[in-house]
Amino acid sequence: MKTESDVASAPATRGRTLDHAAGLYDWLSPAMMFWQEGRLGREAQRLLALRGDERVLDVGCATGWLTRRIAAALTAPDACAVGLDAAPKMIAAARRKAAGQGRLRFDVGVAERLEYADGSFDCAISTFFFHHVDAELKRKALAEMHRVVKPDGRIAIVDVDVPEGVLGRICAWSGYWLFKQEEIRENIRGDLRRALAEAPFREVERVSRHFGYISVFGIVN
Repeated sequence: MKTESDVASAPATRGRTLDHAAGLYDWLSPAMMFWQEGRLGREAQRLLALRGDERVLDVGCATGWLTRRIAAALTAPDACAVGLDAAPKMIAAARRKAAGQGRLRFDVGVAERLEYADGSFDCAISTFFFHHVDAELKRKALAEMHRVVKPDGRIAIVDVDVPEGVLGRICAWSGYWLFKQEEIRENIRGDLRRALAEAPFREVERVSRHFGYISVFGIVN
């Protein structure tokens, strides 16, 4: 993981990083989700059932709005929300936005090689990250989340999934054709769902569905 002093250098990864969009991300990302990104993030956070004393990892945190929200819910002195992203400009923006806020840290790193010890976190969360990495990296990232979260810890994931109904198919395939991003098509064809089923989690449940193609998954490690 890279700290604040070396945020300018990006780690090697096959996954897509969005450094080029860092300046527009806080407007662009909510618009792409019909301005429902905040509601979906809050739903995912509720699945963590935070007490206030946890260490929480946010994988693919971008500019860190959800990481900051989670940190604001923590109360214990040793509690901490850690946002991780492979895009240095995203992390730089996240650190600027979080200036002065406690129980919070942002690291540059890649989800398929998390530089944290086994069982370092009580919970983990990831929103709209897994459609930026290919099928192999999806599996590696899930395995790493399993490793760094304590046994019985909660994990929440929100992402593009197999579409259902006319609206779902229109929305999902429009996103693929707009960005010509193979990783989106993999999610549409069920790769994320299969990766979740194959991961060594104790329990995986699709908790809710939105717009016919966005799924919220609740996981017990």
